[in-house]
Amino acid sequence: MVDRSQEAQVMYEKLQSHPTAKVSKKARQFVFSFQAMEMMKLTRSPPWKNTGFQNYFEAFIENKSDYVLKEAEGEVGTLSQTLPYIIFLVSPIFIVLLIALQKRI
Repeated sequence: MVDRSQEAQVMYEKLQSHPTAKVSKKARQFVFSFQAMEMMKLTRSPPWKNTGFQNYFEAFIENKSDYVLKEAEGEVGTLSQTLPYIIFLVSPIFIVLLIALQKRI
């Protein structure tokens, strides 16, 4: 039976050839860390939490081009979170403009 860290190492070795520079760089860093663990004879690593990227990596490894990023769904949530901040930051400008318009009239 292959454990999760060995599965991850194989996956990162494959991701080293990813066309996106950031992804391939991170994959090289992870492969290096796996090699360092082997060199230091470290056999266990702490349990990892699920980050949600496993489906993306599996789609890349299996050459599936129809993978839909869930980040697009999160963009709506991001906009709803930033909108109050934008209103908060822009409202003083509108107040100053309103005061300036009232003094001219």
